[in-house]
Formats: sequence, structure tokens, C-alpha cells
Amino acid sequence: METTVKDLMQSPVRVVSKGDTIAHARNIFLRERISRLVVVDGSTPIGMLAKKDVVVGLSNYRMRARELGSISIQEVMRSPIKVINEGTPIIDAARLMVSENIRGFPVVEEGGALVGIITKTDLTRFFYEHYAGKYKVSDVASKRDYVPVLHGGHTALRAVDLMQEYHTDRIVVVEGEKPVGIVTETDLSFLRNYRSGSGPHRGEAAYDDEQAPSRVYLLPTVDDIMTRDPLVVDMLSDAASAAGMLLDNGIGGMPVIDERGDLAGMLTKFDFVKIIAREAN
Repeated sequence: METTVKDLMQSPVRVVSKGDTIAHARNIFLRERISRLVVVDGSTPIGMLAKKDVVVGLSNYRMRARELGSISIQEVMRSPIKVINEGTPIIDAARLMVSENIRGFPVVEEGGALVGIITKTDLTRFFYEHYAGKYKVSDVASKRDYVPVLHGGHTALRAVDLMQEYHTDRIVVVEGEKPVGIVTETDLSFLRNYRSGSGPHRGEAAYDDEQAPSRVYLLPTVDDIMTRDPLVVDMLSDAASAAGMLLDNGIGGMPVIDERGDLAGMLTKFDFVKIIAREAN
């Protein structure tokens, strides 16, 4: 029996309205540990808001100067959007993700009402369950020449630029050719500035007596915000096992290393989507 979107989609879906604020969306992203939200009008999907959309929106100088509670989701969401029917074969869903360069679609029933969401994570799980022993990491991952890299002294704004240039959600931080850290869209989306001068912070918001507003730092460095000692995978490892590593650790990608421990590429969940889509041809 053919696997369809309905078999793999996530339901129910966390939704927001276009009039909600980025501060509200930020809290959902952090609390639910998800990367995208569906924007709805009633039960009809009208847009998508991903962490990357927040990064891109806040890279604008004038937007960056505003408090998150004053920025509406409508100002940074992607709209109009494509949706996918729940009866679509999963192979076709993979092909559509690749052709549209989109990491997730709202899923609708025949009447057009929202019933779920299908993402690169769901397709990575499908790869993990069905492709064991078929590919090595080197067959799936992006090669070194196509991996965006920075050093710790670069600014976070340079990381934003590089993510847009490479159409990616993560950047490897290197010393020489050794991967020593990784910067993701989450790191760039949810920095908080404190009047106390304690520096940039990631993750759950803390609260102090001064009730400081949430803002993005102007010039934190990559070294300030990166995740150190990232999970890595050898280029000769089984790709399905690597997919399981990403799923088990709740991350979207990891550096690929060669026998010397040098950076040899990058493996992301979207790479598995590409393989599934390619097999449909």
C-alpha cells in the first residue's frame, strides 16, 4: 500500500493568525520546539511563518529596531503559499518540496480545510525507516565546496547574509578545517538583549526586575551564539543511521567529516528529501 501524506503528517497543527505578533510566535517556537507555524484565516491556511522568516525580517535595520511585540506576523510571513492534499503520495510530496525549495507544506482535506502539516522531518523519518543500508552519507550530503562556513570572529549579521546566500538554515563554524561549532536559524532568531549587560543569550527567555524588552542584538559574534562541539558524522557512515541521529537529537543537520576529522560536507534533513524525490524519477 502506497504511503501518503496523511500517513506521515503531523496533526493537530500549531497555528497563528496574521494579526498575532512575532513575540507570540517566538514563544510558541521555543515552547513547542518547532520550526514553522501555519497562518490561518478560520480553518483556511493563508501563510507560513518559519524561524528563517523571522531571521530575514529582523535583518532589516528598521525592523530590527522595533520590539518583537510590535511586529505582526503578517509583516514577515510567506504568503501566498502552496498546500498539499492529504491523499498525495509521499514521493510526490518530496518532489514538490524540492521543486519549490520549501521545507514544509500545510496539508488540507478535499474541502480546503487545514488538517495537518508535512515537513522535512517527516520525510527524514520515512528515509530512516525505509532506506537502511542503501546509501552512505557521502552519497546524500552536500559537498564541502557547497557548505557555508564562518569563523568565530564574524558577526551574527554575516551569518544572516550567508544563510540567505546559500538558502540554508545552518552554518558551520571552523578553526582551520575542523568543525568547532554550528549556527542555526534558531540561534539568530531568538537572541535577547539585557540591560544588565550580561551578554547575548539563546533559548528560553529569562525575566528580570527591569522588564527589558526582547530585541535582537546588533553585533553579537558567531562565537557568542554558536553551539559548540556539534554532533558530526563520518562520510562513510550509513545514511539511514545518520538520519536516525538527526531525529534522535532533534537537530536539522550536522557537519560531515573525513578520516582526518576535517570538514567534508554538511548533512541536513532536506538532503534526505532530495534523495526520496530523486528516486521517484
